[in-house]
Amino acid sequence: MSTVFQPWFADMPWKMQSIFVNGLRAPDEKTKATKKLVRWMRVAACNDADPTKPDCYMTAPTVSDELIAECVDELEYLPCHYTHHFADAMRVLAVYHPNANVKQTARDTHNLIAEEIFHFKPETEHEFVYRHRDKVEHD
Repeated sequence: MSTVFQPWFADMPWKMQSIFVNGLRAPDEKTKATKKLVRWMRVAACNDADPTKPDCYMTAPTVSDELIAECVDELEYLPCHYTHHFADAMRVLAVYHPNANVKQTARDTHNLIAEEIFHFKPETEHEFVYRHRDKVEHD
């Protein structure tokens, strides 16, 4: 392997890769649920660079409705800019991840953030992909 990212990741347009990577950082403020969902996204897209290390950095938490609700409660008080990156990273998983369960969890989380925090109707998949399309050719 020549990258830490799982094989499906390279099949996405560069813009989508960029959006997702920018959503993988945890917020500067201390959170509990949001940090767990960032870890969940990381595990969904990355390979463990050091599996000999016994920590939770690359261990996916169990995602539940309660965890997602707690995350949305935390996101309400985090900077809008961070919350937007987090939501868009979830949407990238919802569109491109090969696992149906990951896609659905990410879609539900993104839609909840769009509706409850931003009070927006979520874009269709086509609208999201078109708006974030690559504007230049990449080799």
